[in-house]
Amino acid sequence: MSEVINNNLNQQVYTIHNSDTLLNQVDKVICVLLPRGVLIAGFSDRGDLLMIRHSDYKRDLPIWILDFFEHQFINEPLLTDSTKVTSVFIASDKSFIVPDALYSEETAQEWLKKLYYIEINETIATYPLRDDKAVFVYAWASAIESLVNRYFTKAKFFPLPAYQLQKPKTNNATITACITTDAVFATLYDNKTLYWNQYFHYETAEDIAYQIKLLCAQNEIDVNTLELHCSVTSRNVGKIVSDLTQYFPDLKSGIENIHGGENEYNWSGTLNLLQQLYACA
Repeated sequence: MSEVINNNLNQQVYTIHNSDTLLNQVDKVICVLLPRGVLIAGFSDRGDLLMIRHSDYKRDLPIWILDFFEHQFINEPLLTDSTKVTSVFIASDKSFIVPDALYSEETAQEWLKKLYYIEINETIATYPLRDDKAVFVYAWASAIESLVNRYFTKAKFFPLPAYQLQKPKTNNATITACITTDAVFATLYDNKTLYWNQYFHYETAEDIAYQIKLLCAQNEIDVNTLELHCSVTSRNVGKIVSDLTQYFPDLKSGIENIHGGENEYNWSGTLNLLQQLYACA
């Protein structure tokens, strides 16, 4: 792996216990490909989350450095047995949703290219939203796609917001958000109807609160009755969720379900995310 990545790499590990046999208990693995990072989780055959490993590099470097991702795929202990990797989630910053009635592959690709600058080395993929009778269209780096296909031949691909794009059980206005180190993937349902899905950058929790409250105002939603669910891709982002509770006291992040020690509490937002991804996959 290039020296520049070695000098800028940040790694975090969560384990349910410190037994030497923990890796042997892993039956399924989920991998989340993030701009400048990878989130990997190992589950037991019963679906219990056993281990999380998160690696990323500094924001002043290019988004998709191939050497970094290949190094993770080769050297990450959770990825040693590639047949255990069941799902790969892609955190794409270029996407939009098309109703089934208006969808055609060629036209969808043309529209995506009008909305974003799609480079020649990017692949355009789709994900059907059967409940909403629509198609999620997104782009991601072709080199990373080839890498995933080479190392994880049995894995299925999903866009990261796939877990958000499922009708909530209640009719209340509901926003589900996944917060990364510098961006948010968020989806709004109201009365079980998909209203909004977006990727946006932020610097502080106030930026996120502003986006959410503006969205509510535009859609005539009472922010006091809004159900807001937030999860994070690493424990470093947990403070952002904590800061958001100043603006949304009833925010749900998974912390309320944590009964373990400090380590589990710190990772609660990521545990919450990975459990939802596992259910989605």
